[in-house]
Amino acid sequence: MEIREVNIKNIAQYCMNNVFRKDTDKPGFVHLDFGKQIGSNQLRTIMVELKTELSKCTITRFDKRLAYQWLGRFDQQVSTPFHLDNAGDQSFLMLGYEPSEIQSKLYLADYHKFSRESEAALKDDAVRFNPIIKEDESALKPYISEVSPFDKDSYKIVLINNSNSKSNRETLGVFHMASIIEQDLSKSRVINSMMLNMIAEGKTNENGSSEEEFKNTDIVSI
Repeated sequence: MEIREVNIKNIAQYCMNNVFRKDTDKPGFVHLDFGKQIGSNQLRTIMVELKTELSKCTITRFDKRLAYQWLGRFDQQVSTPFHLDNAGDQSFLMLGYEPSEIQSKLYLADYHKFSRESEAALKDDAVRFNPIIKEDESALKPYISEVSPFDKDSYKIVLINNSNSKSNRETLGVFHMASIIEQDLSKSRVINSMMLNMIAEGKTNENGSSEEEFKNTDIVSI
């Protein structure tokens, strides 16, 4: 989705409709492209504001709020297999990509839908919930989406439902995979990252990270 005007409430509603899913009719992720006109600090500010607005929405819809598991920035040039990040059973990964000369691709796999429709998965729980099919991934292809266009020169946010569908059926997650076309460690590929856990009101699950520090820091981890 190309963002021409930053309206956090409208963006949050779009995210709620497509990411916080209870069935597989929705994709479980969104891609928000802000073009080249904003900067790194503004991108991170949008991420924080979006988290705040989404938490208001989850309180209304699920009677649960969103809490940070982590906030950070890193330079990532490593391809990954399909996986869920290590987080709560109901968790959501927000990635803020900054312009880079490093070309990459991002794929999402709907393992929940695969597990419902695949004969192998129906017969074998190890196949149903294993993010890596070592012998043959061809059966998974109909359930894979590539984020496209994925412009390396733009500021963009990808919000992914990282929920563990083996442990809950209220929010159905998808697996993600990053593919680096050509690594070049003399250049940077900066990603701003938030892991958000959806937790019951009154419970605490914060890591103590500062939103202000996240918005304003120049530090990038490797």
